[in-house]
Amino acid sequence: EVPFAVIENVPVFPGCEKGSNNQKRACMSKKISQFVNRKFNTELASDLGLSGRQRILVVFKIDKKGSVTGIQARAPHPGLESEAKRVIGLLPKMKPGKQRGKPVTVPYSLPIIFQVQD
Repeated sequence: EVPFAVIENVPVFPGCEKGSNNQKRACMSKKISQFVNRKFNTELASDLGLSGRQRILVVFKIDKKGSVTGIQARAPHPGLESEAKRVIGLLPKMKPGKQRGKPVTVPYSLPIIFQVQD
């Protein structure tokens, strides 16, 4: 397992194939955030009776085959945790990260923060 911040060849999100490692890293972070923003049901928080700013921390791994595995979420409410897991589970398959030319599993953490509209 090699951390996302120090891996030689970062996992490649579909559409992020070009550029340097740093550009691919930035592209992947941006694409994952956009994906989550599109798919995450923010209405859920008000349905659960929550208000104000919600912060969910999601941790997952991109395995040697480029699949998303081991999704864990921490949130102020179990409903938000399961929604975060659902959305991350929808991420497309990626090109796996490589260290010294070999595919490796790369852990990735993503904070999801949004404001509940009252």
